[in-house]
Amino acid sequence: MKNTILIYILSLFVLSGCNGFLDEVDQDKLIPETTDHYASLLLEEFANIYASFMTAEIMTDNVSEDPAALTSQKDDLKTVYTWQREIEIDENGSRVRINDAWKNIYKDVAVINYVLDLIDEASGTIGEKSFIKGEAYFCRALSYFNLVNLYAKSYDASTANNDLGVPVRTGIGMESVYYRNTVEETYIQIEADLVKARELIKNSEIIKSKWHPSVETCDLLMSRVKLYKNNWKEVIEYSTAVIEKKNLSSMTVNTAFVDSNNEEILYSFHNLNTVLGIENMKDKKGYTASNDLISLYHKDDYRLKGFFDVIELPTGKYYYSKKHERNIYSNMGFVNFRVAEAYLNRAEAYIMDEQLELAASDIKKLISSRYSKSEEIVIPATKEELLVFVLNERRKELCFEDHHRWFDLKRMKNRPEIKHSFSLIDHAGVKTGTETYILYRDDLNYILPIPMEERENNPLIRNNVRYEKLPVTDDEIILP
Repeated sequence: MKNTILIYILSLFVLSGCNGFLDEVDQDKLIPETTDHYASLLLEEFANIYASFMTAEIMTDNVSEDPAALTSQKDDLKTVYTWQREIEIDENGSRVRINDAWKNIYKDVAVINYVLDLIDEASGTIGEKSFIKGEAYFCRALSYFNLVNLYAKSYDASTANNDLGVPVRTGIGMESVYYRNTVEETYIQIEADLVKARELIKNSEIIKSKWHPSVETCDLLMSRVKLYKNNWKEVIEYSTAVIEKKNLSSMTVNTAFVDSNNEEILYSFHNLNTVLGIENMKDKKGYTASNDLISLYHKDDYRLKGFFDVIELPTGKYYYSKKHERNIYSNMGFVNFRVAEAYLNRAEAYIMDEQLELAASDIKKLISSRYSKSEEIVIPATKEELLVFVLNERRKELCFEDHHRWFDLKRMKNRPEIKHSFSLIDHAGVKTGTETYILYRDDLNYILPIPMEERENNPLIRNNVRYEKLPVTDDEIILP
């Protein structure tokens, strides 16, 4: 039964173009037999085709519309840009494929679970099997971290035991109905997987390329998990473990920053092929980096030129992220675990732990690698101002990468109210109106709806409560 189901899953990968290890094995069997086969399967299924909510950035304050773009250029992302209750139904009542993260991430989890179940039967050394299992546990931890932060409430120690998380599947059994575990149970699984991942990768005594996670990558993700749980001392512990072993690198604007020779890069994945979402907004010219984000960059900040292309039009300057552009920002993948995040995580934790001098020292170290004249930057002294400064540095550093800004907004206690304008421009280029939508500070629409396909196939699963979003009138718009 085990192999029958595995053949079925792997055959789906063949049909969808995943043929990494299959080039090396009997096409009639479709069963990986060596550790190399399993390693290739993980690399192809998780790292190369990373399952994520690719339009997450569209929902944040990092993005605004191009007011001159035709409505037709913006329509396919309007449901997420305006935080609609049902993001899979457009204004014409048509179904749009924009909420596939759930299905794709659970497909990854299924593959990971099979790898963990079968890898010991493969031919290969104990060290190779240990590393592959460690990589699989890491991938599963990151998968559940993304799922719970997309489709459930942010972690709150006072309610996590009752808040609905996501279904946690660690075995290979097939079930027709899945129930949602709690947020607490989901985080327990994430942390347990990361502990195993670190131990197995370390004990394997194998060091692979930056296309694979390392001990430091496990520590960095654990620091992120602890940050989201507000466990400040543990954030400091895990971030420090990264910082003591790896260094920051100076930012440049003329060469790719993400490179295998850059010590700051711990782990890089997700190929740079253009997909629906923030990656193609420059080509479609429907959405741009917001003025709110761009205004945060100091004139001496290398990241402004290193992270963005700028286009000057009669209507103004428009900035587009170039983090997805091959050989421009990255010679490797689109999603990257970097030492910079360890400094940002630790600085925030130091502030919350009332260690302001250490927080200031960390953020000074980061900006010294990002500014041409960092000595001119004044670091705030009070807790409140320093926290704002650190969070702004986090926003500037991690913008347009993975789910960072959306998840950070979601976990903030004092998150900003976000206003998105949507100009109505017909095919002749004539403006017929403007719609304004607001994501309020305590908005329920920070939690994505369970995908419609999942609800149809599994009617017992509980959906998240969300509001209908309608354009607000002028007197309802709250100015900053």
